[in-house]
This record gives sequence, structure tokens and C-alpha cells, in this order.
Amino acid sequence: MSRRLRQHRIIDALIYIISRNTMTLDAFRFKSWLLTKKSKNTSDLDLIVIGGCPRSGTTLARALISMHPEIASPKKEYNALVIIKKEDFLKDVFDFSTEEIRTLKTKYKDNVLLAENILKLYMKKEGKQLIAVKHPYNILIIDELFHYFPNMRFIHVIRDGRDTSCSIRTHPKRKIINGEVVPIKTNNPFSWCIRRWTSCINQGWNWRKSNKYIEVKYEALVNDPIDSMEKVFKFLGLEMIPKDKLLNFYKYENQDEKHLQNIEVGQPIYKKTIGRWKKDMNAKEKEMFKKMAGEMLIKLGYEDDHNW
Repeated sequence: MSRRLRQHRIIDALIYIISRNTMTLDAFRFKSWLLTKKSKNTSDLDLIVIGGCPRSGTTLARALISMHPEIASPKKEYNALVIIKKEDFLKDVFDFSTEEIRTLKTKYKDNVLLAENILKLYMKKEGKQLIAVKHPYNILIIDELFHYFPNMRFIHVIRDGRDTSCSIRTHPKRKIINGEVVPIKTNNPFSWCIRRWTSCINQGWNWRKSNKYIEVKYEALVNDPIDSMEKVFKFLGLEMIPKDKLLNFYKYENQDEKHLQNIEVGQPIYKKTIGRWKKDMNAKEKEMFKKMAGEMLIKLGYEDDHNW
């Protein structure tokens, strides 16, 4: 990686971290930990990691991948190396008992070994051979994840940056207050939304030639889920599953707080959000996007030029 590209990625990551969304602090804490407590260990686990900019379809990708009989995949978002010592979080994600968690933490003091054995225990409980974890912010630490999990396969879900930015602008749409799901109004600055998208794309850019990295476009996943998932399972070295089973994924997604911000995953695939930018973006916002991310949109094949 060139010095200039590395500097650009660092700047993008910092801008992304210093954001309005406190969840990105998880990535910041992990990067801080790397500077002070680097682990000498690596894991040989054949881990499957799903990541990408928020509002890009990572939840849909995980739901479809989880239909494979050989893959265990928790519904709750989980970063393979972040927050691994929070007992309540591990209970929520994996349904582990307090005793199981404390036994793991006592036996494995090193963060990488602890993370590995948390995932192995979940696979054992589920009776599966592989595990796939999903969190949008996995893309922010893709370099570190490949360092500590060299056998990892990374699935980067990418959506048209214009649609993504429009979706981020009004996200989140609901939160839990006194145990009840309450709708809220969100209006994030549009320039900040664009920057979040470009930051994530930049983080994955250096891995595009790796055979352990694949990009899956949300639009392809929605328009032709069968073809898209055939490519994903081939990338993972797995056989394709029956079409009916794959398309019935939504019947297995519980509608609870685990999908608070992604309730659509409990429905059949629909296409109505593709191209939403055409009605959501005004002329000024279109020019802003062209200036900030127009070239990236072209490189990804969403447009041939800036005349859109």
C-alpha cells in the first residue's frame, strides 16, 4: 500500500470514527487497543466476516448466508474482536450463560484466543462447521481482522453511495424507550453521510485483488439473489442451497430488538429502495455527491460519467 493511500485511509477512518454515531467508538477502542496491547497470537479459524457501510444490505447478506446448513450466524451484529469481554453483550448475541462466559475469560486471557474460542463454542452449540459474523464496522478494521484471522474470508456488501447516503440521513428511525419501540426522526448532515460511504469503500479497496475478499453489490443481491448467492457460496467453497430455502430466509428472522433498525429482513426481498436517490436528493446534494464521491461511483460501475 502506498504512503498516500495509507494516509488517505487513516484520515477517512478518523473522520468516520469522530462521527455522530457512538457505535463507531467500538472500532476506535479496538484500534487503540492494538497500539497498546498487540496480541502475539493469530487464529486459524475459517471465519466468515460480513461488513460494509451501514444501510448497504449487510443484514440481508447475513440472513441469506445463514440459510446454508453448514454456517452458524448470530442474528445480532457482532464484531469478531470488539466488545468480547462484555458479558451482557455475549449473552445477548450468543445466548451464553454467565458460567460459560466466565470460564472462557478465565481460560483465555489473550483477546484473539478469547475471540476465537467464543466463536468455536457458538459453532459447537449450533452444530455447524463454519461461522459468519456480521457488523457494518468490520470494514473499518479489515486490515487488523486479516492480520489476526489470516484464514478469514471477507464479504464486503456495497450499495450505490447515493442510495446509501439517503438512507443514512434518516437513520436510525426507531429506538427502545422504557421497553417500547418508539419511532424517531433523524436528519444527519448529508456531507457526513457521503463521507461514511466513501470511508468504508476506501477501507476495502486494498483487498480487491485478494482471493479471500469478495464484493457483493446490494442491487445484484436484490435483483438476482440466486445468482449472487451462488457466487458467494462458491467463494466460500460451499455448494449452493435450494432456491426455495434461500428465498424463504425471512421466515427465520425474528422480529424483535435484534432487528430494531432492520425490520425489512423479516420480509421477502423487495426492490423499492433501489434508486431512491432520484427523488430524495435535490440538485445541490447531487453536486455535493459528485464532488465528494463521483469518481468512486464511476470506479464501482454505478455510472459511466458525472452526467447523471
